[in-house]
Amino acid sequence: MKKVNLKQHPRTDHFNFFRAFDEPFYGVNINLECTEAYNYCKQKDISFYHYYLHKILIAVNAIPEMRYRIVEDEIFDVEVVHASATVLRDDKTFGYSRMIFDENFFVFSQSLRAEIDRIKSESGLDVMKGMVDVIHFTAIPWIKFTAISHARHLGVDDSMPKISTGKIYKESSEIFMPFSVHVNHSLVDGYHLGQFIEKLESLIK
Repeated sequence: MKKVNLKQHPRTDHFNFFRAFDEPFYGVNINLECTEAYNYCKQKDISFYHYYLHKILIAVNAIPEMRYRIVEDEIFDVEVVHASATVLRDDKTFGYSRMIFDENFFVFSQSLRAEIDRIKSESGLDVMKGMVDVIHFTAIPWIKFTAISHARHLGVDDSMPKISTGKIYKESSEIFMPFSVHVNHSLVDGYHLGQFIEKLESLIK
């Protein structure tokens, strides 16, 4: 991790201002158009879940503000962001995972598959405390949501972005997926969030 110098950081006032909020998180929901990516995965027999999660992580890692985390009242750039995703088991409980990002999709997909198998073979939540170099990710493929909220410990320096996807649906000849992202305003403004979504939209096409 690389410490951000708050004396030179252009958003230090913003950081201090929003950290005082009871709820510093805010979020947006969009309908992510993913026709080309979805069809490509079907043609190549590739998991669409693996594919779009890889693109999400590429986009997260491309935006410095999405890599920033609060640790002991300081801002750190974790430099490489992975995913802590929920994994559904056969008994319909879930566990938390640690899915290691790799720029090579096939390396990432193989690692992701192994981590899913590990979580499915175990029980409990497997909460990995102190893990800040991640996004919190969950797929809710049963719900075509238009908004979503998250359970959080208020008053805790939670700075990991929370990203969710919903039920894939078709309109005319285009395929869409509900997509939600929540971020801590101490670290990420609307401009940076717009950069992230623009990057993701370009990657998913």
